Amino acid sequence: MERSGKKMLITNKQIKVVIVDDHVGVREGLRNMLLATQDMIVVGEGENGTAAIELVATKNPDILLLDMELPDQRGDIVMGRIHDMQPEMKVLGVSSYSDRDYILGMMEHGAAGYITKDEAPTMLVDAIRNVIYEGGSWFSPIAIKNSSPTSIEQQTLTKREIQILEQLIRERSVDEMAAVVGISKAQVEKFLKLLMKKYETKSLVSLKQIARRVLSQRPS
Repeated sequence: MERSGKKMLITNKQIKVVIVDDHVGVREGLRNMLLATQDMIVVGEGENGTAAIELVATKNPDILLLDMELPDQRGDIVMGRIHDMQPEMKVLGVSSYSDRDYILGMMEHGAAGYITKDEAPTMLVDAIRNVIYEGGSWFSPIAIKNSSPTSIEQQTLTKREIQILEQLIRERSVDEMAAVVGISKAQVEKFLKLLMKKYETKSLVSLKQIARRVLSQRPS
């Protein structure tokens, strides 16, 4: 997970941002932070997951700022639905919650980053610039701390991650994994990248070895 404290270079192109949070005051605060810059513009705001999906489809933003606790559904579920439609959409979780479950849920669905609302005043703008201009990811110090495992054996795996690891040790190709699991090739690739990040490896060969170790220790 990447984080940066340096200012990114401002370009002539304005970054189009959509903000989704069920609290009007929070949306206003985030909007004001972005309006104070020269390179960002808020093109839409919403208060729930349904609005988030619609705004992404109609406003074509560069990035979505997404709260985790929305009136109709959780942010990570919303993100999963958005990425089913637009796998390349950049989504930054901005939440009052720093629970491991929330953070890993966003990571699982390919989040570009995650920061808490308390951290937003000092790093929101830099986080957005890093994601858009540098193509990186931005997980805040709190998000990194709360999502880092103490050991491989203690890692929490979702049902989908288990399916991907099972296919990996069976020597399936990405196309074959997608067909067996029932998701797109792009989603399989995202899961593999997230699993490599989770287990702190940059090699599929190493991830395969870890998968054999982890899955062999799971109850049958």
